[in-house]
Amino acid sequence: MTDRSTSGTRPLADCSVTLGITGGIAAYKTTELVREFRRMSIGVQVVMTEAATQLVSIHALATLSERAVVTHLFNPVLHQAGDGQREGISHIQLSRNADLFIVAPATANILGKTAAGIADDVLSTAILASNVPVLFAPAMNVEMWMNSIVQENVAKLRAAGYQFIGPEAGDLACGEIGAGRMSSPRDILDAALPLLLERAGGLRVLVTAGPTEEPVDDVRVLSNRSSGKMGVSLAEAARNLGHRVTLVAGPLRCSPPVGVDRIDVETAEQMKAAVEEHEAEADILIMTAAVADYRPKAMTPGKLPSGKEETTLELVRNPDILAAVAPGRAARGATTIGFALEVGEGGRERAERKLESKQADMIVLNDATRPDSAFGADTTRTAFVLPGGDFEQMPVLPKADAAKRILQQVEALHHGKRAPGH
Repeated sequence: MTDRSTSGTRPLADCSVTLGITGGIAAYKTTELVREFRRMSIGVQVVMTEAATQLVSIHALATLSERAVVTHLFNPVLHQAGDGQREGISHIQLSRNADLFIVAPATANILGKTAAGIADDVLSTAILASNVPVLFAPAMNVEMWMNSIVQENVAKLRAAGYQFIGPEAGDLACGEIGAGRMSSPRDILDAALPLLLERAGGLRVLVTAGPTEEPVDDVRVLSNRSSGKMGVSLAEAARNLGHRVTLVAGPLRCSPPVGVDRIDVETAEQMKAAVEEHEAEADILIMTAAVADYRPKAMTPGKLPSGKEETTLELVRNPDILAAVAPGRAARGATTIGFALEVGEGGRERAERKLESKQADMIVLNDATRPDSAFGADTTRTAFVLPGGDFEQMPVLPKADAAKRILQQVEALHHGKRAPGH
């Protein structure tokens, strides 16, 4: 397990990217890519080749990015100096001011220039001057992409440490079908965020989310009504704070998050295996998933016959994942958070017993029978159960806001373990 403090972590909102746009028809998609980054408050500096300016509006990109677009080598770029802002040489500052350089679409031309070390315009010069990771999103005709020279250039760039996302196979603008379509803005964002988080200096956070499904036969399962929204919100909140997140997800009934490593599972035993494989590297483990307590003793191949008035299904206990991993994590000073769904009187007392018996650092208590905190709802009303009898009731909050509040408490607990005297 790594041993990092949260004090040096930068949130994603403090990160920025340089987006290089070349003259491929997919350039029109870059307006949405800029919007995706800005929705997360990540700064975007756009640099365009001359050909790109013929395909997408400079004014639209400047408006969306809230920064002037660089199109020529001698466009000045403002940068922070010790005594304030100064103008800098554009191809130098385009990389120095950013945490990541993205080229989308990346044509065969820009890939060839970079592989050959050619710098004859502002974009190619800025790429070669970059001291941050560079992510190419190729887009071109399928025959061009498959050309042996282009593939040699791609292999050379990969060997030199350049990153790639795509291209995808499908209908191309030229009317042909095959590999060469630029990845979607969301997929580019999904590939870019982990590269930004590498530089943000955050912790490693492992989150479980969603229900599990225990097979009865080949068509039926035992499950519950968990949507996975709370776990996804926690993964997103941790990511936004600058932490590197792995999400172990049962069958989600909500949109998965971008920018996190995702491990899809179905059963409780699969979730246990995934948690045990990855928790050793996790500074923080947050067990949000609604794991099925029982599973059928034997899965029936095919389909159980219907039409009987009564039938009996024999169940056995599923493994307790939190109990399996929390003691070892406590022994090495890692932070472990459990969730408890309790109904009726005595919920707090049962959550306190769970906190002690599992050796967790905190239990987040929830009553999913409340209409404002139900499975699948967009709001929740949680409480923090802490060692020593401390108890803090949260108001009803949107799950995204509740996740931020939970992460604040979790970070404080983790940081407290790293403080002198702990």
